[in-house]
Amino acid sequence: MSNAKKEPGLASLVIVLAIICLVIAALLGLVNSVTEGPIADNTAKTVQDSLKIVLPADTYDEVEYSGTEANVIAVYKAGEDGYVVEVNSPNGFGGALDMMTGISNDGAITGIAIISHSETSGLGSKATDPEWQAQFAGITDTVTVTKDGGQINAITGSTITSRAVCDGVNMARSVVEELG
Repeated sequence: MSNAKKEPGLASLVIVLAIICLVIAALLGLVNSVTEGPIADNTAKTVQDSLKIVLPADTYDEVEYSGTEANVIAVYKAGEDGYVVEVNSPNGFGGALDMMTGISNDGAITGIAIISHSETSGLGSKATDPEWQAQFAGITDTVTVTKDGGQINAITGSTITSRAVCDGVNMARSVVEELG
């Protein structure tokens, strides 16, 4: 008589692995369904708060945009004061930057806000710093970083992120020019 244990067959291993995968998939689905609503609510609140930061106004009416800029998320008419444009600037170091830019009726930038990003913490994430963002206010021309001959001081160690923010602002300016 042999004392050797019988090893499980390939079929039983596949079945156990399939059950584990199904349980994990069900748990992930549950977590997604529980967190989906609060995440959407938080994003909507961030967008509303950002509208007020970049161009304070009494009302914000969404404007239909079908122009040439493909990365436009939304355009809002900010009362009688100008426009707020939300764009997805695709070329940040960590990926796309979802950002808003306020532009007054005279073409001056009134403010910017970063809605979401995937930039490196402590470096590219400094694009959310209000002090750094303040240098955009009042500019009426195309914005570029000083390394490219422009007027925006790049974030130290994050020139790519700084250029992406400038690109987003320039996209917003282009949208407002198209809207006339």
